[in-house]
Amino acid sequence: MAKSKSGSNRGRGTRKPPTEPAAEAKAEKPKKKTNPMEFMRQVRAEGAKVTWPSRKETGVTTVMVFIMVALASVFFLVVDLIIQTGVGYILELGS
Repeated sequence: MAKSKSGSNRGRGTRKPPTEPAAEAKAEKPKKKTNPMEFMRQVRAEGAKVTWPSRKETGVTTVMVFIMVALASVFFLVVDLIIQTGVGYILELGS
């Protein structure tokens, strides 16, 4: 059997012994439960780390969404009319 170009033994029966994830899981301590006030502090701290969009960015994105919705609506209207005309023509042939 010829060696692959890369020279690796991938898929040829050479395996590393599996690690023991169960032993690692047993060593972990159970997580301490957080009271509601501490949770809210953590939420506020995480919210402060977020880079929020400016009012202008939000407005531009909203306008872009409305434009894309309008374009998709026109596209599906045209496709629907084409399919409606085609089905009507086929049904007219059958009668």
